[in-house]
Amino acid sequence: MMNEKLLKELYRYNPEEESYNVDIELNDYRDVYSEWDYSPFINRDLDEDLLDYLMECSLEVSGKNKMIVNFFLPEYLYDKQREERSREGIRHYFSYRERKIKNGRWTLIRNSILFGLIGTFFLITSYLIEFYIKEQVALKLLSEGLMIGAWVAIWEIFSIVFFQVNEINTKLRHYKILKDLPIMYYYK
Repeated sequence: MMNEKLLKELYRYNPEEESYNVDIELNDYRDVYSEWDYSPFINRDLDEDLLDYLMECSLEVSGKNKMIVNFFLPEYLYDKQREERSREGIRHYFSYRERKIKNGRWTLIRNSILFGLIGTFFLITSYLIEFYIKEQVALKLLSEGLMIGAWVAIWEIFSIVFFQVNEINTKLRHYKILKDLPIMYYYK
């Protein structure tokens, strides 16, 4: 997390609300969404650049500080209904991303269990071959191969648990923050 002084230089700070404001200028309500997605507002994907920007902002500001997203649009576009549908669409998008990441996390956990079972099976098989059949070179080679396979499977568990799940949990935390962000529309 950045220090408070730098945050106040990067983002407009509102001392009354103790919030950091992320100001984004738009030409139309559609600018929030992917230009390739023409489904209704409620089911649209967000623009990738906007998504990256919001993710970076939430990482910098962190969940400990209040963050508000302000969209600035031309005054002639004012439409309370579109504004509300846009807010709802953004929340739906982040809810969708949360569900997708949670499903991915469960897939990784299932894979970890599978790798654990495979690694254990390979270790036990390698040990049994090594213990009971000592003189055949081909079986000795098989035993060593199973031992290597077991350690690779076990390493994959460590990789998933200590690296991938942590990264997923970080993304999930930020999607939750972004889903619940206050989104304000201003017209000029």
